[in-house]
Amino acid sequence: MRGRRIDRLAAGVSLVLLAALGLFTYHLSQSPGAGLERADAGLAPGEPDYFVERLALLSMNDRGEPTYRLEARQLRHFPQDDSTEFDAPVMVSLDPARPRITVVADRGRLIEGGGEAHLSGNVVVTRAATDRGAKMVAETEYAIVYPDRDLIVTDRPVTLVQE
Repeated sequence: MRGRRIDRLAAGVSLVLLAALGLFTYHLSQSPGAGLERADAGLAPGEPDYFVERLALLSMNDRGEPTYRLEARQLRHFPQDDSTEFDAPVMVSLDPARPRITVVADRGRLIEGGGEAHLSGNVVVTRAATDRGAKMVAETEYAIVYPDRDLIVTDRPVTLVQE
Protein backbone atom coordinates (compact mmCIF):
# COMPACT_ATOMS: atom_id res chain seq x y z
CA MET A 1 0.00 0.00 0.00
CA ARG A 2 2.80 2.35 0.86
CA GLY A 3 4.43 1.89 -2.61
CA ARG A 4 1.18 3.01 -4.22
CA ARG A 5 1.16 6.26 -2.24
CA ILE A 6 4.72 7.04 -3.31
CA ASP A 7 3.81 6.38 -6.95
CA ARG A 8 0.78 8.70 -6.69
CA LEU A 9 2.85 11.39 -4.97
CA ALA A 10 5.58 11.14 -7.65
CA ALA A 11 2.94 11.36 -10.41
CA GLY A 12 1.32 14.39 -8.74
CA VAL A 13 4.63 16.20 -8.33
CA SER A 14 5.50 15.43 -11.95
CA LEU A 15 2.18 16.88 -13.14
CA VAL A 16 2.64 20.02 -11.06
CA LEU A 17 6.17 20.52 -12.42
CA LEU A 18 5.02 19.89 -15.98
CA ALA A 19 2.13 22.36 -15.59
CA ALA A 20 4.50 24.98 -14.11
CA LEU A 21 6.90 24.49 -17.03
CA GLY A 22 4.02 24.86 -19.49
CA LEU A 23 2.80 28.08 -17.83
CA PHE A 24 6.33 29.49 -17.76
CA THR A 25 6.80 28.67 -21.46
CA TYR A 26 3.45 30.28 -22.29
CA HIS A 27 4.43 33.40 -20.36
CA LEU A 28 7.71 33.67 -22.28
CA SER A 29 5.95 33.24 -25.60
CA GLN A 30 3.52 36.07 -24.79
CA SER A 31 6.25 38.61 -24.03
CA PRO A 32 8.19 38.98 -27.29
CA GLY A 33 11.68 40.31 -26.87
CA ALA A 34 11.48 40.34 -23.09
CA GLY A 35 14.99 40.09 -21.77
CA LEU A 36 16.46 39.85 -25.27
CA GLU A 37 18.80 42.46 -26.69
CA ARG A 38 19.96 43.06 -30.22
CA ALA A 39 23.11 41.12 -30.98
CA ASP A 40 24.95 44.33 -31.89
CA ALA A 41 23.61 46.45 -28.99
CA GLY A 42 26.84 46.38 -26.99
CA LEU A 43 29.19 46.84 -29.96
CA ALA A 44 31.17 49.98 -30.57
CA PRO A 45 30.80 51.51 -34.06
CA GLY A 46 32.97 49.62 -36.52
CA GLU A 47 33.29 46.57 -34.27
CA PRO A 48 32.41 43.17 -35.83
CA ASP A 49 29.75 40.97 -34.28
CA TYR A 50 31.47 37.78 -35.46
CA PHE A 51 34.50 36.56 -37.37
CA VAL A 52 35.51 33.36 -39.14
CA GLU A 53 39.01 32.13 -39.85
CA ARG A 54 40.03 30.05 -42.90
CA LEU A 55 36.71 30.49 -44.68
CA ALA A 56 35.53 28.60 -47.75
CA LEU A 57 32.14 29.68 -49.12
CA LEU A 58 30.38 28.16 -52.12
CA SER A 59 27.70 30.12 -54.00
CA MET A 60 25.00 28.23 -55.92
CA ASN A 61 22.62 29.28 -58.69
CA ASP A 62 18.86 28.61 -58.80
CA ARG A 63 19.45 25.10 -60.19
CA GLY A 64 21.75 24.18 -57.29
CA GLU A 65 24.91 24.31 -59.40
CA PRO A 66 28.03 25.98 -57.94
CA THR A 67 28.74 29.39 -59.52
CA TYR A 68 31.76 30.58 -57.57
CA ARG A 69 33.89 29.79 -54.54
CA LEU A 70 35.19 32.37 -52.10
CA GLU A 71 38.06 31.60 -49.74
CA ALA A 72 39.66 33.94 -47.22
CA ARG A 73 42.09 33.88 -44.35
CA GLN A 74 39.61 35.76 -42.12
CA LEU A 75 36.08 37.16 -42.40
CA ARG A 76 34.58 39.88 -40.17
CA HIS A 77 30.88 40.83 -40.23
CA PHE A 78 29.69 44.32 -39.26
CA PRO A 79 26.00 44.47 -38.26
CA GLN A 80 25.82 48.27 -38.43
CA ASP A 81 25.78 48.23 -42.25
CA ASP A 82 25.54 44.45 -42.83
CA SER A 83 28.91 44.41 -44.60
CA THR A 84 31.61 41.76 -44.49
CA GLU A 85 35.38 42.24 -44.69
CA PHE A 86 37.88 39.60 -45.82
CA ASP A 87 41.63 39.19 -45.47
CA ALA A 88 43.37 37.59 -48.47
CA PRO A 89 40.19 36.76 -50.45
CA VAL A 90 40.32 34.37 -53.41
CA MET A 91 37.27 34.19 -55.70
CA VAL A 92 37.07 31.41 -58.31
CA SER A 93 34.36 31.12 -60.96
CA LEU A 94 32.99 27.60 -61.32
CA ASP A 95 30.79 27.85 -64.42
CA PRO A 96 31.94 24.96 -66.67
CA ALA A 97 30.62 26.75 -69.77
CA ARG A 98 33.05 29.66 -69.29
CA PRO A 99 36.79 29.96 -68.75
CA ARG A 100 37.82 29.73 -65.10
CA ILE A 101 38.47 33.16 -63.60
CA THR A 102 40.39 33.56 -60.35
CA VAL A 103 40.53 36.86 -58.48
CA VAL A 104 42.90 37.36 -55.54
CA ALA A 105 43.54 40.45 -53.39
CA ASP A 106 44.95 41.54 -50.07
CA ARG A 107 41.56 42.72 -48.74
CA GLY A 108 37.91 42.54 -49.71
CA ARG A 109 34.58 43.91 -48.58
CA LEU A 110 31.17 42.48 -49.52
CA ILE A 111 28.23 44.88 -49.67
CA GLU A 112 24.75 44.86 -51.21
CA GLY A 113 24.05 41.44 -49.70
CA GLY A 114 27.01 39.94 -51.53
CA GLY A 115 26.11 41.50 -54.87
CA GLU A 116 29.29 43.60 -54.85
CA ALA A 117 32.79 42.68 -53.71
CA HIS A 118 35.20 45.62 -53.35
CA LEU A 119 38.75 44.27 -53.58
CA SER A 120 41.89 46.24 -52.80
CA GLY A 121 45.62 45.73 -52.57
CA ASN A 122 47.41 43.68 -55.23
CA VAL A 123 44.25 42.63 -57.09
CA VAL A 124 45.10 39.95 -59.67
CA VAL A 125 42.48 38.62 -62.08
CA THR A 126 43.50 35.48 -63.98
CA ARG A 127 41.47 34.01 -66.84
CA ALA A 128 42.49 30.46 -67.67
CA ALA A 129 43.56 29.57 -71.19
CA THR A 130 40.90 28.10 -73.48
CA ASP A 131 40.93 26.59 -76.93
CA ARG A 132 39.95 30.06 -78.23
CA GLY A 133 42.43 32.18 -76.25
CA ALA A 134 45.56 32.26 -74.16
CA LYS A 135 45.76 32.76 -70.42
CA MET A 136 45.25 36.38 -69.41
CA VAL A 137 46.34 38.14 -66.20
CA ALA A 138 45.17 41.62 -65.14
CA GLU A 139 46.70 43.45 -62.16
CA THR A 140 45.39 46.56 -60.41
CA GLU A 141 45.15 48.05 -56.91
CA TYR A 142 41.35 48.21 -56.68
CA ALA A 143 38.41 46.49 -58.38
CA ILE A 144 34.71 45.92 -57.85
CA VAL A 145 33.48 42.41 -58.65
CA TYR A 146 29.82 41.77 -59.47
CA PRO A 147 29.76 37.95 -59.27
CA ASP A 148 26.15 37.51 -60.38
CA ARG A 149 26.75 39.65 -63.48
CA ASP A 150 30.20 38.19 -64.37
CA LEU A 151 31.61 41.72 -64.31
CA ILE A 152 34.76 43.28 -62.84
CA VAL A 153 35.28 47.06 -63.01
CA THR A 154 37.98 49.46 -61.86
CA ASP A 155 38.87 53.11 -62.24
CA ARG A 156 42.56 52.48 -61.49
CA PRO A 157 45.39 51.64 -63.89
CA VAL A 158 45.50 48.02 -65.05
CA THR A 159 48.44 45.94 -66.28
CA LEU A 160 47.21 43.27 -68.68
CA VAL A 161 49.37 40.36 -69.80
CA GLN A 162 48.32 37.65 -72.23
CA GLU A 163 50.48 34.54 -72.00
